[in-house]
Amino acid sequence: MKGSFRGSLTARIAGLFALFLFCVTAIGAIAVREFVRHDLEQATRGEVLGAEARMESVLVRIRQEAAMFAELAANAEGAEDPARLQAASVVRIILAEQSRAMGIHLETVRPKDVPDRLKPVFRRGFAGMSTADLVLLGDVPDRVLLVAVNPVSDTGRDRRVVAASVPLGIEFLRREARAMGGEAMFLHGGRVVASSATCLECMECIRKVVSDPAQARALEKGSPIYFTFDCRPEAQAAVAVPLRTFDGKTVVMTLSRSMEEERKALLHTTIGLLVGALVFTAVVGAVFLLIVFRVVRPLRELTDAASAIAEGKYGETVSVKGGDEVAALGATFNRMSVSMEQAMREISDWNRLLETRVEEKTRELQEVSLRMVEVERLAAMGQVAAGVAHELNNPLSGIMGYSDLALERYRDLPPEKLTPQDIEKLFGYIESISGLTLRCRNIILDMLKFARHPTEEQSLQDLNTLIDGTLVFLGHQLTKGNVDVIREFSEGLPPFRGNALQIQQVFTNILVNAQHAMQGGGTMTVRTWRSGDDLAAGFSDTGCGIPPEILLRVFEPFFTTKPVGKGTGLGLSVSYGIVKRHGGRIDVESAVGKGTTFTVRLPVFVGSPPVAKADR
Repeated sequence: MKGSFRGSLTARIAGLFALFLFCVTAIGAIAVREFVRHDLEQATRGEVLGAEARMESVLVRIRQEAAMFAELAANAEGAEDPARLQAASVVRIILAEQSRAMGIHLETVRPKDVPDRLKPVFRRGFAGMSTADLVLLGDVPDRVLLVAVNPVSDTGRDRRVVAASVPLGIEFLRREARAMGGEAMFLHGGRVVASSATCLECMECIRKVVSDPAQARALEKGSPIYFTFDCRPEAQAAVAVPLRTFDGKTVVMTLSRSMEEERKALLHTTIGLLVGALVFTAVVGAVFLLIVFRVVRPLRELTDAASAIAEGKYGETVSVKGGDEVAALGATFNRMSVSMEQAMREISDWNRLLETRVEEKTRELQEVSLRMVEVERLAAMGQVAAGVAHELNNPLSGIMGYSDLALERYRDLPPEKLTPQDIEKLFGYIESISGLTLRCRNIILDMLKFARHPTEEQSLQDLNTLIDGTLVFLGHQLTKGNVDVIREFSEGLPPFRGNALQIQQVFTNILVNAQHAMQGGGTMTVRTWRSGDDLAAGFSDTGCGIPPEILLRVFEPFFTTKPVGKGTGLGLSVSYGIVKRHGGRIDVESAVGKGTTFTVRLPVFVGSPPVAKADR
């Protein structure tokens, strides 16, 4: 069955190539965008700094024009002879018209007319020196003035000067801002003196930058600063230039320009680069995909044939065209497919033969396992046979004693001479014989139960009952070996499903081994409890213990540390197999000189107990 294109090799190769190509073009586009952005920022910086240079040249020109007008007006005011007076009047009229057109205010000032705040500027003019200074006034709307002073007369009471003043206020800033294509502003001491801008947020942003202590120190030193800031609705680039007044104060002139055009240019460049990268990736990817399709198509046929073989359709072949590496691979695949078909037929024949052999060996192993259980059970019976014989010997001796006593006393006595006391004694002998006989019967029944031929049938069993029965069966042997048994049974344990005789076989093997480990006597502690989903039975003895190097081998078949004739080496191995078949396990812990603990764990029965059938 053909696979989907999404998971095919073609799709992965094409996808990886497209991803690589897109990443490369995207990185290239980002790099180009960064170069463009850098160039646009540099262009904006250059334009703003160019506007600063232009504004400085404007201020220089205005200073020169004011000084020139002041000098011409002073010369016209100082004319004395009639001919010069007539020419001077004409000059004054022309200067007045020209100064008004250029925004220059001309006036003749005497010492008594000079305001106190301007006296330092005019002092040099009254002293006969020409001067042109920047003045910061604090009580009129246009607070920044450029004042040029030129002396007219420096004699006696007729001292006069001509002052040419140019207000650098809102109108001046608006006119220059329009020529620059931005906004201009004067600041002093963190306060806005005059501004052409109407955006209060922009004015506040510029004021914060200029008022920053680090920037303010740079401006006080006479260094201009360039900066950008975000102001709704668009970013701005600005330059701040320090200007010195005649009294040493610093007036900061700022020129700002919108970066919206640069942002739009950057956006258009980014979109163009992105679209170009996508188109380039799509075109190259399509060409690459077409090439990959032509190369991978034979591989897809090989994949389909391999899938058919995986589904069991051996002998599938593909068409071989050309003489390239893919064609050689196809020919090799065809040979492999045919060889696999032949091999699978042979493997199928061998599998059938192997299954037959495995079934035979499995049956043999099951029979051997049952025989091993039987051998171990008979060996255990042999070990307890002497105890059982001793158990039977005592009641049989009593039976013989009471029988001999009754025969000796009443054999020759006629029935008519029997007294009530004799009859009572006779019945007592008979009751004693009956009790001893019943005891012999119970001993024999217990032994018959243990000696009964085992089966694989399983039923619900009570753990405490099975352990208690095993302890009763081995009671004489344990007593003879001076072994004290301590029972610590948990009450109310749930049943488990198992074969009673096989489980008792496990308990018997553990108890007999424990008795052999306690030469001269000891204590056997038998505990039962529930551990999660398992029932646990622990058998702890106070014997010699098992060394660590032997502990790992105690469950190996035919491994024993007992002398020849004292053990088969199958007890624990058979017990391990029985518990394993019941879904449980046997754990062992031992310390040399302290004793050993065997813990048998069996799963708790889960489900409904079997319904007993009524006898017919």
